Amino acid sequence: MPGSTEGGATESAQVQEGLLVLDIGGDVGALIAFLPESFAGTEIYISIAEGSDPFTHTGVHRRSNPNGEARLTAVYPELTTGDYQLWHPADASALGPVVHVEGGAVAELNLLDLAAEMVSVATGHSHSHGDGHSHSH
Repeated sequence: MPGSTEGGATESAQVQEGLLVLDIGGDVGALIAFLPESFAGTEIYISIAEGSDPFTHTGVHRRSNPNGEARLTAVYPELTTGDYQLWHPADASALGPVVHVEGGAVAELNLLDLAAEMVSVATGHSHSHGDGHSHSH
């Protein structure tokens, strides 16, 4: 997917009925992870790679790119330059390799080859997080 190295908003992929707009530039970049079907409807946490606790998460959703290809993706739209680790939704183990995000660019992580049996998380759930927020899927 195209990214911007000049900064500013970048249209990267079509999200269901609209475009995904990423506001990147300076030391802020983004990460898009491509995931196998077994991750549909889950949430993937992310952290700075050097052993910190996961600090944010995003839902895994089917998105179409401009070519009309639909893929499951997890999008992290505002990450400062650095190395990041994704965490498995079922058991909080490391998910894929550490990925580097550069300010002003969109990093991509292809996890399509992960084994289907790696995730067995219920979908269509509602839950609360320790930081006081909650949401439904």
